[in-house]
Amino acid sequence: MKSSVFKSVSLIALAAALGGTSMATSASAKSVKTKGFRVTKITKNTHYQKSAYTKKAPKTGVTIYSSRYLSKHTTSKKTKTFYSTQSVRVVKSTGKQATYRYVTNKSKTVKGWIWTGNLKGKQGKTTSVSNKTVIAPTTNTKIANKTILTPLGKTTSSKAVKTDTAKVYEISDAVSNTNYKGMKNVGKLRDTLNKLASIIKNHPDAWDAHGKKHNQDHKQVYIEVTGVYEYYLTTYTNVIKDSNHGNQDLVNANITELQAYINEAKY
Repeated sequence: MKSSVFKSVSLIALAAALGGTSMATSASAKSVKTKGFRVTKITKNTHYQKSAYTKKAPKTGVTIYSSRYLSKHTTSKKTKTFYSTQSVRVVKSTGKQATYRYVTNKSKTVKGWIWTGNLKGKQGKTTSVSNKTVIAPTTNTKIANKTILTPLGKTTSSKAVKTDTAKVYEISDAVSNTNYKGMKNVGKLRDTLNKLASIIKNHPDAWDAHGKKHNQDHKQVYIEVTGVYEYYLTTYTNVIKDSNHGNQDLVNANITELQAYINEAKY
């Protein structure tokens, strides 16, 4: 991994290149109806005989998405029974998978996709299954330019010390992984940043073993890794996404460097 000195120099150089620009979320991000994540692909599509479901929490509303890509949602409070004949398995930008059912109410005035964890009921006999991967459409530049940074919370019981206070985020946007301002793999860069952020938050000691090999204690290696994360997060939000002209070499180099840190993590 890069030394802390190299990281510090890189951050100073980046700040100079940006002319003191500070990292911030898009002002228009509030208009995007998401829950802080995006779907990158559909990996399974299942059809089955008509099945009835009720909410697991009958007294509360349930989030219902208008698209299987989970880009917009509303809340259904009054519907007691939903009917479904289809489900999809999605992969989110965090790398996590989840299954959503397409549902309607009896009169079909309410319809959309609901996470299976919010429903209870028995699925009917399967009629067809497709495991063909469908990549989420991400070619709308107007949508892609809306970036949400959602602070990550700790979801594991891994030990942390008082100095493990770095703020990390899940980046949510809709950049194209094949052609965003002439660049490829920008979506992959975002997802790699999200992966590193998740490890930092949930496994802050993941690099301790590597640090010992280079005579670094936990605090030193934690500062190094989080500094690298902050550097590339700033690069992504201020240089790659907001630049008028793409830089493919920069995208490729950032992915390689971030992946090297992920590969060194032991958790």
